[in-house]
Amino acid sequence: MREAIKLIWEFSILAELAVAVRLLMQGLGGEYPALLTACCILPIKSLLLLFSFAGLLTAEQRRQLGRNLEPIEWLLSSWIVFELFSRWTRSYRGIGRFGKFLLAVLLTGALLISVACWRTEWAALVFRENYRIYYILNRIFWATLALFVVGAWLFFRNYPVPVAPNVVRHTHVAVVYFVVSALGLLVFTLNGLKVVAQANLVIVMATAGCFCAWAVLLTREGQIAPPAQRVSVADRERIEKINQDLLVFMGDFRKPDR
Repeated sequence: MREAIKLIWEFSILAELAVAVRLLMQGLGGEYPALLTACCILPIKSLLLLFSFAGLLTAEQRRQLGRNLEPIEWLLSSWIVFELFSRWTRSYRGIGRFGKFLLAVLLTGALLISVACWRTEWAALVFRENYRIYYILNRIFWATLALFVVGAWLFFRNYPVPVAPNVVRHTHVAVVYFVVSALGLLVFTLNGLKVVAQANLVIVMATAGCFCAWAVLLTREGQIAPPAQRVSVADRERIEKINQDLLVFMGDFRKPDR
């Protein structure tokens, strides 16, 4: 299984680079700078980790390298999620501000759930204490982003706004990417080394598939927003009301300029 994981991992690097090339060729680099940056930096991170398996580093040194590089992916993934959310809320400042508040709430919820699962995860992860904490925090981070992306997707399904088809496709792929990654890490932290190979296989397969999907689905034509009439008057009025209500809720409601 290790060879299969390595092969798919190498393919996912090519898929990430393909997304970067496609975004540039389609003239979408400026529209999705977070995704473009991630697709330029993540391959370097993966190559460093792959080279670490060439017998140059011990298992302990490989784990340390992975732990030191992981915050880079945390930052890039957070940027991708906020960039995606901002595309949905460009015209709705109240919803945008509430989204940041919601992410903080989800992070708090993820921490509370972690307290409930802490003993099980701690016992399953047969590593030194600092590595156990790292793996659990990594799982919390990915679970939070997954919940946030799914929540945004479900919200805008019920309250549609006129956005480019690329944003919708981007959202669908992001839901799969973050949810599968979060679930894979959860299975690992709850079961430990006995499922590490299976969890890694699922995560690298999801990574390769999602970056292939981003490379294919994000097109120049897909950046054209649909006509305003595709959103009904009732839906528009409803989401405007939600936006204003959230502005009041966040304490940021301002009177219209005279």
